Amino acid sequence: MLIGTLLEKIKGALQNQACSLCSEHLPSERPFCERCIAKLNFREPQPILDLPFGQIHAATTLNPEVKRLLYGHKFYKRQEYIPQLTGMLVHYWESLSNLLDFRTTHPESILVAPIPPHAGNASRIDLFASHFARRFGYDYRHDVLNWMREVRPQHHIHEKRTRYRNVAQSLRLKSGIISSYRKMIIVDDLTTTGATLMEAGRAFHDELGNSLSRKQDLFCLAVSHVPFGSQTRQGESL
Repeated sequence: MLIGTLLEKIKGALQNQACSLCSEHLPSERPFCERCIAKLNFREPQPILDLPFGQIHAATTLNPEVKRLLYGHKFYKRQEYIPQLTGMLVHYWESLSNLLDFRTTHPESILVAPIPPHAGNASRIDLFASHFARRFGYDYRHDVLNWMREVRPQHHIHEKRTRYRNVAQSLRLKSGIISSYRKMIIVDDLTTTGATLMEAGRAFHDELGNSLSRKQDLFCLAVSHVPFGSQTRQGESL
């Protein structure tokens, strides 16, 4: 029963039949009503970090409502929040892609790949990143990125340079997958310092080399930006 209800919510959100947060009827194609857009604290379509090989973006800045949805899904497996998390990525990406040339690229030439789960853990990102890709007709592969070694959970590390060292040279691309794509979007749930997404971008750049001709061809997109020092640990009340 729960799975059926969840699938209907996702289907409705993807078809823009109603606000995926409050269920208010929407007359136009968008995931949220104006009231919920204000509640979710969306960021302007500007990068958090502008790197030589790409940009790091986040759809929202963490606030109580976003925190409830993100950490409820991340730490408490609340799958009923998937439509809202998908909608946050969709809303932000529609604003951002209007400023880019993504709309002139065939959707099947655009690859969406999630940050992979650590060994022994199920992916929480895959559940909404795949629906985000489907919304725009982009190709989706959950197995593009893989961890080469174990790293400490970033939310346990409270010094920026240690975070960067923790994930440095820890991700690699599965060979023979991405050569046919023109643009890539790497999806994560949260970003604080950007260290994990920077490492993922480095892995793509090292694999593609000169074929990644412009930094506008690689985007890292998180659901929310968490101000450094305000990370929520697993087990905290929401």
